[in-house]
Amino acid sequence: MRRRINATGYTWSALCENIAADYPSVNAVVDGWMASDGHCANLMNPNFRDIGFACVTGTSTSSYRTYWTLDLGKPR
Repeated sequence: MRRRINATGYTWSALCENIAADYPSVNAVVDGWMASDGHCANLMNPNFRDIGFACVTGTSTSSYRTYWTLDLGKPR
């Protein structure tokens, strides 16, 4: 995660990441994260100000139909 975020040029002082797979929609994945203590704590942490959110569709050889990533950051 750090290498990927550093490559964007984002200057951070704190980072965290939520990942998930095979959720059919944005609402479903966020509901799943909210139901998970650790993922919910990341989302509700007031120290994080910036977000990056992505969904990638799996291929015919992937284990899942969708892959989701939410990165949260606090700028330096």
